Amino acid sequence: MVVINMEDINGELLERYAQAKCTPLERMQVEAWLELEDFPAFLAVEQEQVKPEILSALQEKMQPRPKKFRLTWRVYSSIAAATVLALGFLLLNRTQPPPQNIVFNAPYGQPTLITLPDSSKIELQPGSRIAYPSKFTGKTRPVTLLSGEVFFVVKHDASKPFLVKSANSEIKVLGTRFNVRNLKSATLMEVTLTQGKISFKAKNSPETILLPGERLFFNKTQQRTGEVTKVDTNAVTAWKSGLIKFSDTPMPQVLETLENRYGLRFKVSCTLNDPISGKFEKQSVSQVLQLIQRASDYRFRNAGKYIEIYK
Repeated sequence: MVVINMEDINGELLERYAQAKCTPLERMQVEAWLELEDFPAFLAVEQEQVKPEILSALQEKMQPRPKKFRLTWRVYSSIAAATVLALGFLLLNRTQPPPQNIVFNAPYGQPTLITLPDSSKIELQPGSRIAYPSKFTGKTRPVTLLSGEVFFVVKHDASKPFLVKSANSEIKVLGTRFNVRNLKSATLMEVTLTQGKISFKAKNSPETILLPGERLFFNKTQQRTGEVTKVDTNAVTAWKSGLIKFSDTPMPQVLETLENRYGLRFKVSCTLNDPISGKFEKQSVSQVLQLIQRASDYRFRNAGKYIEIYK
């Protein structure tokens, strides 16, 4: 299994990789990371920390260019014959290594976009965690949402359904766009469909079909599916543009969202029984906390490595 933490991918590691000086585990992490997006997108990440010659070496590794040779007809024929024999031997005797299971931890700050092996796209809220194979080799395309909130844009493939597993439930799609929210601090998981059609199934609940503009709540504790309701999908997916919106949101979920967005850690020194409502877009973390203090009885104190919340 390869675990990718975006914070671990830095200029020093990339230089060691380009110079073939990193450990086998580091090499697997870098190569799995490079496969998340096209090379131009990768160049935008910490480019200032990497020397130009290292960037060139990395680009050569990602896009190797074949060398040109001038061969006589006899030499070409000999090479071709030997190649055919060698390929036949390899096809008969080689064994394909199993796909690696990749666990991706989205960094704090802004949403992260990654591309899966089948060209499907996943946009992750900061701090979200997903797992998926490096290649989809079976009859399905499985992805596991471990925690957080993500938006899927699934490439259509009728012969190989796309499966999202989370909280002992499964979402089955062929090609569509939908949002899944599964916070650690929340009892309910939310699934919202913006385009296409999906099937939701949990162990103790009947299969539920969602149509565009519909949202489903799933009780993770009781393993029960709630009613399907209509929802404003633009409001549900507004987080992709950096908007934070709370609507009578339980305080534990508010704190988890702020931790993921701003890279904070909270120490709770009071009961968290008052929900929060508000909309934040470009405010700093200090401004967000001040606005929450004005609208509630909660108070915040900077304690160095964490922020204490009290009343």
